[in-house]
Amino acid sequence: MAGNLRLALSVLISLLLKSSAQSQTCLNHTFTDNKVFTSCRDLPQLTSYLHWTYDQNTAKLDMAFRHAGINASDRWVAWAINPNNNLNSAMVGAQALVAISESGGAPRAYTSSIQGYSTQLAEGNISYAISSLRATRQNSEITIYATLTLPNGTTNLVHLWQDGPLSASTPAQHQLATSNLQAKESLDLL
Repeated sequence: MAGNLRLALSVLISLLLKSSAQSQTCLNHTFTDNKVFTSCRDLPQLTSYLHWTYDQNTAKLDMAFRHAGINASDRWVAWAINPNNNLNSAMVGAQALVAISESGGAPRAYTSSIQGYSTQLAEGNISYAISSLRATRQNSEITIYATLTLPNGTTNLVHLWQDGPLSASTPAQHQLATSNLQAKESLDLL
């Protein structure tokens, strides 16, 4: 009986350690350019991860958004902030960083201000000062990097993330599955 109890405990501990390691994916990630961020979060939907360093004194948010599982070559991914901090209607008014991954090349990154639900993520200015915007693709993972200047005093934000197909190099509507519709949350930057 004691042997069975030890075996059961051993299996339970092994499963807990494995589960813990899988839930800490962002902590185990090493960027190819050895870039380091002070915080990270495994996002709860769409196999995505957010890494960031936030300087509250300058309101600069240095970030990397990683989206895994992009196996098709003609896809887009996006990460956005809703400046109204409205989680219920997070998409409308969101200020997005978009990466388009087309056949045969590195992803192209740009900004887009989302005005409505039927957006095609048209390239345009956003309401945040931004620098160092770029995107990379490694195997089936696309990463968007940028530094944004947030309003002074910002300590949390509503952010959202998404992916979808391209139609003739233009982002088409993402799926409306539960995981897509719930790809948003409030984030404590500190």
